[in-house]
Amino acid sequence: MIKLTETSRKIIKAIYRGVGIVGIALSLGGCWLSFVYEEPKMYGPGPDYREDFRIQGKVVNKKTGAPITGITVYIQYLNYQTTTSYNGQFYFWLPKQHDTYTLIFTDIDGSANGGNFKQYTRVLTNEEAHGEDPLLIELEEVE
Repeated sequence: MIKLTETSRKIIKAIYRGVGIVGIALSLGGCWLSFVYEEPKMYGPGPDYREDFRIQGKVVNKKTGAPITGITVYIQYLNYQTTTSYNGQFYFWLPKQHDTYTLIFTDIDGSANGGNFKQYTRVLTNEEAHGEDPLLIELEEVE
């Protein structure tokens, strides 16, 4: 058995005391916050509710018709962005507050998705954006 000096014992006790206090503070800290502040419960549309609609589509290679993965789709002025899935599809939920929607399609990964594609911009009117049919976007390869 190792004999500790009085100073060593005091140091070890202080360390254990500190670890214990930190552990209690961390475990009770989150609980205390949940009792003090609780988010108000809302059912149904809140005061800032706005009707949204869905824009969806598919990005394909203009030459081959094959879906293109990894194309960034950006909606200008709203700062919404997504990337096409493995089958070239994308979608957004957008507010109905605009007259036009500018979608910018950019190939950010170069040849990793089967080609190097030119950037394409599509401006949709409100009627086009609210249409039922998905958009079909055909991108040209950079030569």
